[in-house]
Amino acid sequence: MPTDHACHSAAELAAQTLDQLRTALLTGASGEGRPHFADTPPDGAAGLLAFLDGLSAELQGALTPWHTTVGGRIRDAAGVPAPEGSATPPARQPSGWEALGLVRTRAEAVLTALAHAPGGGPVGVAGMAMRLNLTEDVLTGALGRVHVPAEQAAHCAAGLAEATGSLFGLRPAHRHRPAPSPDPQPSPDPQPSPDPMTSAFRRMSDWTTGGLP
Repeated sequence: MPTDHACHSAAELAAQTLDQLRTALLTGASGEGRPHFADTPPDGAAGLLAFLDGLSAELQGALTPWHTTVGGRIRDAAGVPAPEGSATPPARQPSGWEALGLVRTRAEAVLTALAHAPGGGPVGVAGMAMRLNLTEDVLTGALGRVHVPAEQAAHCAAGLAEATGSLFGLRPAHRHRPAPSPDPQPSPDPQPSPDPMTSAFRRMSDWTTGGLP
């Protein structure tokens, strides 16, 4: 089971990812002066809890309601609310010490649910890796719906997946690349987004482990 130290370390890793997202979004913001939320520190525990909720939702077959709110949750955790009128504000979510206190409990619940996953799907390391990848892909799409540029969304989702995986003794075989520039250029030949489930299976081998706690 995840230790308190692992939870703190994962929250710090998540905060680094959220800080990169905040910097990118604020750099791309227009208008005079700094927004009132520009100095709000990112809440790594809240971001970590949001991703854990996605893992739990996937195990319960309830990703759709999670997908509709998680983009706003991640922006709030980064300290950069979505533009006014762009989406329905998410309901009040745990933050700070409250969120950190729930991280270990939620991670333990995910492990228990994985051990009893219906349908005879993969369990253990393989099952966790597949679900980390799937949740990462769904989160990338959700961030795009709250006006996070595609490359920034993919980077943020990968970082939060890495932070969450660390709770379970998993880490990417190849760490995600450095944060992209704040104003990425559109691809001259955009490709259709791959099916999340297909991508999840393809990237299962991208994780290494010292063993689930």
